[in-house]
Amino acid sequence: MAPEGLLVAGRYRLLRTLAVGGLGRVWLAVDETLGRRVAIKKCALPDGLSAAQQRLIRGLTVREACAFARIVHPNVVRVLDLVPGEEEPWIVMEYIASRSLLQVIQESGPLPPARVAAVGLAVLNGLNAARGVGVLHLDVKPANVLIGDDGRIVLADFGPAVTDEGVRALSEAGIVLGSPKYIAPERLSGGVSTPQADLWSLGATLYHAVEGRPPYVRETVADTLKAVAESAPDPPRQAGPLAGVLAGLLRREPADRLPPSEVEVRLRRVEHRPAVPVASPPVRAAVPRSRARPLVGRMAALGTVLAVVAALGGGAAATRGGGRAGGQLGAAASASPPAPLLLPRDFRWWTKGQEFRVAVPGAWRRSRGIAGALEFRAPSGWPSVRISRWAAPPRDVVAALITEENGVRLTAYRRLRMEALPEPPNAVWEYTFRDPRRGPMHGLRRVLTAAGHTYLIEWQAPAPAWSAELPKLAVVLDSVGPVPGA
Repeated sequence: MAPEGLLVAGRYRLLRTLAVGGLGRVWLAVDETLGRRVAIKKCALPDGLSAAQQRLIRGLTVREACAFARIVHPNVVRVLDLVPGEEEPWIVMEYIASRSLLQVIQESGPLPPARVAAVGLAVLNGLNAARGVGVLHLDVKPANVLIGDDGRIVLADFGPAVTDEGVRALSEAGIVLGSPKYIAPERLSGGVSTPQADLWSLGATLYHAVEGRPPYVRETVADTLKAVAESAPDPPRQAGPLAGVLAGLLRREPADRLPPSEVEVRLRRVEHRPAVPVASPPVRAAVPRSRARPLVGRMAALGTVLAVVAALGGGAAATRGGGRAGGQLGAAASASPPAPLLLPRDFRWWTKGQEFRVAVPGAWRRSRGIAGALEFRAPSGWPSVRISRWAAPPRDVVAALITEENGVRLTAYRRLRMEALPEPPNAVWEYTFRDPRRGPMHGLRRVLTAAGHTYLIEWQAPAPAWSAELPKLAVVLDSVGPVPGA
């Protein structure tokens, strides 16, 4: 293992380990030439390979790294440099202060469907950009999706073979790299790796995010692989409006899976629909094993030879924390709130007397609003959110909203939707308008109930930033409720 303080290529000073996996160790480093922090990965070979297979992967690593370095997209981690080593190379990447999606799930439990849809769109955009330069990912999973402190969502940790030629070379050598709970079934049965395989893994990742567990949870790696190869995914319980997207991505036949364009349309539809709480029993994940080991050798039950499966690729290549990339959700996870809401670290609680409380981003400022409401704005002025309690909502909430709409005086106002939601009086009113200074704007007014009380939340953001800001709205909506003990 390289020591802390080591200077790589005369410019990259290693500071501390960020993540360790079966395909290498990732360090936080300083580029002393440019004076910036970077993430640098020392590539390694998975266990269980023959000498010929080791030579093959060594020969592919540099060439394939050059291939994914061609991807320039905000939803894909950027490769900055490639440094040859005595045995294995170093890959230098941008450093993104972040948590992996897996860490977010472990810390906060299942995510609301709208928030998961926003993550899915970002990952889909990254996959589309990769495919545009002839590159596959082939290890999409929550540990390889980074949620930046700045809100950016990034796909990280492409494998050692990402081009058609590289993937074909591994397949011919009997090597399949991937993570058992997220790998597409056709990769197990015939080593077939296509863009549709990445779509399956995207579906499994979104399933994990909204359910709190992967679609296949079995006692052993072998049992998991057998289930992936032969069985349908476990039915989702908490996916709500995401259920159709998950079903379309997790179809066994690659040709039957939703195409990327349809996935995008459906995810945007879910993304713009505020989360509706779903009561369901806790979903328990399997107890973590000491380490997810590569599966090496012949899986006769699957009718295929897997030289390596589940090489722990890391994914946390640019995350803040140390430790292993990947892992398991080791505790009960529930979407219904008996458990206290775990806020993202950059949110804080506010109370309106004894009427209600809400969590908003810590950097946002409270502003003077209408009487009886709490109103907050981002430091730049937008997004903004206003929260109030609706003491006596009418029987027909939508009719009341329409009456209010008749008095709207916003420039270029256009209604997108106004509809009742399950569990009356829940409702949503979504619209666009033009602000004289900020240009196109997007707004949403949400009526929701919590613990027998009704609340009105109004959210407005610049239209170009709408999708990026929706995860914050999801937290706000989840947090509104009575003051504990009041």
